Amino acid sequence: MTQTRTLAMAGALAGWIGLGIQLVLFVGRSGPVVGVWHYLGFFTTLSNIAIAIIATLIATGRRHWLTGPRPRMMGLVAVLAVALVYSILLRSLWDPHGWDKVTNVLLHDVTSLLFLLLWLSMPHGGLRWSDLPWALALPAVFLAVALLRGAFDGWYPYYFLDPATQGVGQLAANLAGVMVVFTIVAGCVIAVDQRLAKRRHQSGEGGRSSNHSR
Repeated sequence: MTQTRTLAMAGALAGWIGLGIQLVLFVGRSGPVVGVWHYLGFFTTLSNIAIAIIATLIATGRRHWLTGPRPRMMGLVAVLAVALVYSILLRSLWDPHGWDKVTNVLLHDVTSLLFLLLWLSMPHGGLRWSDLPWALALPAVFLAVALLRGAFDGWYPYYFLDPATQGVGQLAANLAGVMVVFTIVAGCVIAVDQRLAKRRHQSGEGGRSSNHSR
């Protein structure tokens, strides 16, 4: 089994386990309807579902458009930004224990690291700077839906999205800040992809030149 498929299996397993435990916790505390409604209201949940699906497809060796360069980039940017935003804004505000601690570590730390390693192990050179807006589409849609949901039922998944506590000006700054984080992360991912592709191309040329000289 290749390193890529091994990493994909590990990432898929960690993701589905974390997501499954988290769903049980949400439903157990709030009931099936409210529990699932809130469960699907967190970007952490949605981004981890996305990368778990991608990792599962890669692990099974299936060729699918979701395993292409752009979807992989979108998934990686999402989970890396989740880990970054969580560490900056939320980690100090919550000290989970028990199964909450397990899911917290799995979905904020373990899955993002494993998916990063998986992404690094795969071919590069398929990304262009024109792909950057695609990485921003997911958070932009999520933020819009989260605000609409909150206006509908008064529940916001993250404190920095609640207009009642943040105020209009602060809310706008928070939204802009989140999008800036995603932009920076996406830019870094695309730059690394292009750099790795260039390095491997140069390495390949060097190897062919050496063989030719012999």
